[in-house]
Amino acid sequence: MSPRVRERSRLSVVQRPGEKRLEGIGPIRGFGKSRDSTFMHCLELILEAIGRRISYDQLMGISGTAFRTQFRVNRWDVGNPDPVVGDSCLDTLFRAIGVDYELWVVRRDELAEVAALRRKINQSIDRGAPVLAANIMPPEDWGIITGYRPGYKWLCRAYNGGAQKVDRLARGWPTAVVLLKRLRGMPPLRKTHAESIARAIELFGRRRKGYYALGANAFDFWIQSLRTVRNRKYIHPNVWTYIGLMDARAAAVRYLREIAGEFGSRRRFILQAADRYDAEVRLLREGYRYVPSARDFPDSLPPREMRQRQIGTLLRAKELERQAIDALRQAK
Repeated sequence: MSPRVRERSRLSVVQRPGEKRLEGIGPIRGFGKSRDSTFMHCLELILEAIGRRISYDQLMGISGTAFRTQFRVNRWDVGNPDPVVGDSCLDTLFRAIGVDYELWVVRRDELAEVAALRRKINQSIDRGAPVLAANIMPPEDWGIITGYRPGYKWLCRAYNGGAQKVDRLARGWPTAVVLLKRLRGMPPLRKTHAESIARAIELFGRRRKGYYALGANAFDFWIQSLRTVRNRKYIHPNVWTYIGLMDARAAAVRYLREIAGEFGSRRRFILQAADRYDAEVRLLREGYRYVPSARDFPDSLPPREMRQRQIGTLLRAKELERQAIDALRQAK
């Protein structure tokens, strides 16, 4: 079933002495609940609140995030799964959902830019548009700015420390901000879904964007980095890249099965691809036991055997992805 577009906002502006905030945004589900792309879930909640309801799986699929694998080649990077960095999915995504946007990346010491960004965020709240922001509840995960107080203190909810429906004061400077501007009409969904299949194929075959390896090449760099680990700094970026891959491919499975009926006689190829991605998700879940956490190894480097087991899992996952892409090529 295609996403329904409801153009009636459920947001309301609440003003109290020294405070303005937006009510009507749903609570963040949090980690481990099929919403591990923090940007996409926060966007899902904002869109629903302003009246354009599009599911997490649709956002992941039409943007390409559900199919993208990327790995930073010059260092371990917790941002590997982030749809904003590397081969950004934002232009594709916002064009498909009919929303104009602005991306701001401002360092705290860039004083003129800081002042401009603060004004932009507050103006967005004034006109009833919540703001997507990373690092407002450190670490770097995405959250939603829902209001402000004097002195440029922002109210927010985020995956870290504020995932409930109650808004809290932001604790960090936003390392990236996405402002939603004008709502436009959405392109035909069938066309958007067909384009997403082409993007999935392109992302797997593409080798590099800036510092990030992509697709099959990303698996190769990830595996090589595991073979040459020297210290514990790899642990958190590795586990988060792995979790991001599991979440993305699970969304790909649901997305492909949802849209398969639009492809007529080629439907079977879409479902074949979904089955291959589903096998990959099950493989990754089984192999998660070999992906060490900092909690399990607080003072020592995880054993080489664990890395070898993870490498074996990634090699099999790469082959399953290749099979999925072969099926998608036949569906075009």
